[in-house]
Amino acid sequence: MSAATEYCDSEIAKCEDMIRTWPHEAPCLNRLIKGWNRTKVQLQRRNNQDVKDKA
Repeated sequence: MSAATEYCDSEIAKCEDMIRTWPHEAPCLNRLIKGWNRTKVQLQRRNNQDVKDKA
Protein backbone atom coordinates (compact mmCIF):
# COMPACT_ATOMS: atom_id res chain seq x y z
CA MET A 1 0.00 0.00 0.00
CA SER A 2 1.36 3.38 -0.92
CA ALA A 3 1.85 6.25 1.48
CA ALA A 4 -0.78 8.27 -0.39
CA THR A 5 -3.37 5.51 0.06
CA GLU A 6 -2.53 5.26 3.74
CA TYR A 7 -2.97 9.02 4.04
CA CYS A 8 -6.42 8.77 2.42
CA ASP A 9 -7.34 6.02 4.87
CA SER A 10 -6.23 8.13 7.83
CA GLU A 11 -8.24 11.13 6.62
CA ILE A 12 -11.33 8.93 6.17
CA ALA A 13 -10.86 7.63 9.72
CA LYS A 14 -10.58 11.20 11.03
CA CYS A 15 -13.82 12.16 9.28
CA GLU A 16 -15.60 9.10 10.67
CA ASP A 17 -14.37 10.01 14.14
CA MET A 18 -15.59 13.59 13.72
CA ILE A 19 -19.04 12.28 12.73
CA ARG A 20 -19.21 10.50 16.10
CA THR A 21 -18.20 13.72 17.86
CA TRP A 22 -20.33 16.13 15.80
CA PRO A 23 -23.21 14.16 14.28
CA HIS A 24 -24.88 17.35 13.01
CA GLU A 25 -21.91 17.80 10.63
CA ALA A 26 -22.41 14.33 9.08
CA PRO A 27 -23.61 15.54 5.63
CA CYS A 28 -20.47 17.64 5.10
CA LEU A 29 -18.14 15.01 6.51
CA ASN A 30 -19.74 12.29 4.38
CA ARG A 31 -18.98 14.40 1.29
CA LEU A 32 -15.36 14.61 2.44
CA ILE A 33 -15.27 10.83 2.91
CA LYS A 34 -16.62 10.34 -0.63
CA GLY A 35 -13.90 12.64 -1.94
CA TRP A 36 -11.14 10.78 -0.09
CA ASN A 37 -12.51 7.46 -1.37
CA ARG A 38 -12.56 8.82 -4.93
CA THR A 39 -8.97 10.02 -4.56
CA LYS A 40 -7.94 6.63 -3.21
CA VAL A 41 -9.53 4.84 -6.20
CA GLN A 42 -7.77 7.18 -8.63
CA LEU A 43 -4.44 6.51 -6.92
CA GLN A 44 -4.99 2.75 -7.12
CA ARG A 45 -5.89 2.99 -10.81
CA ARG A 46 -2.77 5.03 -11.49
CA ASN A 47 -0.62 2.49 -9.61
CA ASN A 48 -2.16 -0.38 -11.56
CA GLN A 49 -1.57 1.44 -14.85
CA ASP A 50 2.05 2.13 -13.92
CA VAL A 51 2.57 -1.58 -13.20
CA LYS A 52 1.09 -2.51 -16.59
CA ASP A 53 3.28 0.06 -18.37
CA LYS A 54 6.43 -1.35 -16.75
CA ALA A 55 5.57 -4.93 -17.72
